Amino acid sequence: MSTFLYTLLGLTVGSSLHCAVRREISPCACRTHEAIGTVAVACERMTSFAQVLDALTDKFPADTGISLKIAYSQLDDFSAHNFQQIGIDILTLKLNHDNLSSLDESVFNGLNKVEYLSLADNALPAIPQHVLRHMPLLKTLDLGRSHIRAVTTTDFQTLSDLQHLVLAGNAIATLEAMSMPHTLRHLHIGRNELTSLNGTLRGLTELEWLFVNGNLLSSLDDQLPPDGAKLMLIHAAFNKLERLPRELRNFMLIESLFFQNNELKNLGGALQKSRRLRRLDLTHNHIQELADDEFQELEVLEDLQLGHNKLSSLNGSLLPLRGLRSLNLTHNNFKEFSLQEILGLRRLLIIDLSSNNISRLSGQMTQNVVDLETRVIELRLEHNSLRALDGALMALHGLQRLNLSHNLLEKISPDDLIGLEELRVLDISFNRLTTLEETSKTFLPSLEGLFASNNLLTSLERDFHGLPILCWADISHNQIQYIGRDLVAKTRCRVRGVMATLRIYLFENPVQCDANLTDTIISMEANHTKLYGLACDTENLA
Repeated sequence: MSTFLYTLLGLTVGSSLHCAVRREISPCACRTHEAIGTVAVACERMTSFAQVLDALTDKFPADTGISLKIAYSQLDDFSAHNFQQIGIDILTLKLNHDNLSSLDESVFNGLNKVEYLSLADNALPAIPQHVLRHMPLLKTLDLGRSHIRAVTTTDFQTLSDLQHLVLAGNAIATLEAMSMPHTLRHLHIGRNELTSLNGTLRGLTELEWLFVNGNLLSSLDDQLPPDGAKLMLIHAAFNKLERLPRELRNFMLIESLFFQNNELKNLGGALQKSRRLRRLDLTHNHIQELADDEFQELEVLEDLQLGHNKLSSLNGSLLPLRGLRSLNLTHNNFKEFSLQEILGLRRLLIIDLSSNNISRLSGQMTQNVVDLETRVIELRLEHNSLRALDGALMALHGLQRLNLSHNLLEKISPDDLIGLEELRVLDISFNRLTTLEETSKTFLPSLEGLFASNNLLTSLERDFHGLPILCWADISHNQIQYIGRDLVAKTRCRVRGVMATLRIYLFENPVQCDANLTDTIISMEANHTKLYGLACDTENLA
């Protein structure tokens, strides 16, 4: 997230390494930003500001635009010099990790062309407005992680075109009313100590991105721009919010909302009109119910995160989400799940229902037929209370990964896996299965990996006959005593069409070490199959 944000705020992250004065400015280094016609100069671990001046003064043509970074340095003589001595136009200035606690105004003489200033990762107790008045063209200001405690009405008065402001990771507890420039497009004031925004953001009609995460906010009502005409992203995670702000109903351009780790109990219809919303994270809240029209017009929503809440029903609320790709419902209170809840969601790829208390799946093909265009690729049902599948998964055409581990399954019938022609990985470990015999009656032509460890299996005979390209099977920690030589008679491992070896893991099983096992091993090796984890010395079996 931070890399993307800094790129957005104007921090160049890549360039050509060509620089004509590289040796002359040592120990500083430089590189040319050819696309924008500037030179980036980095001076790190300097012993003084004088050392910086000695390295850079008179080394560049007077009309050269410079991006200057001084980081991880000792600048005890900072107030004895000024940037004007370098004799070049500084457009971007970054002073990071320099342990600066006070800034002499005279040091910043001659910086009237600076458009980007970063003083992040220092020890500044307040916003240095006396420095900012020397930079009337400033568009981006980064004061992150600098011990700032408050924002006052006079801090940004001289900045008529400030568009990007980062104040994250400070100790800000107070925002004075009207203290934020109305020109702001991106504001990051996350990870502070705010209990209220004091109406400070109401007039920010140009605001597109807002980060207020990691504060102590209990409400955002009447704190955001009333119509939010340009707002596209709000990150308000890790607060104490009990409800979504009412203004969300007016934010027609909103694309991303992050409200995880709050105290939300419901959504209150606040998102019904968010037609452009694509990402919604509501994990780790206290949401107990969803109205059937909660997502009424969210047809382009792609990622819905509702894990770690208290939901026991979806109430048909997902049906309008025609663009949904990823659905996370882990750690809720579901006892039953019906495939009707995803009826018609043709783009849905991943469903996470893990760590609920689901004891029943409903939606057999004869009753609740899932739209044939639904192409769920991965279904996570681990850590539930399923005793049977009842054929509920037959309609999930396109399913490639199915996790049923850590349930109470005692049997898998042929009907349970019918229609799963594209299934590649099946995890049925940590259940109560006594046999896999029924799988031999089901054809899974794409299955490559089978996890069946920690069950109650006693033998393996024709169990793999319906698995023609199986390449990896973990049957460890069972009670297997007998392995039939015909187990892999109809199986030949293929990796992307290339023949390979089938590996079967049998650790912690009481397999009988006798002549029959010898015959089985010989037969399997002839069929490109290798057994691992047998307790006996297979090379010396009689």
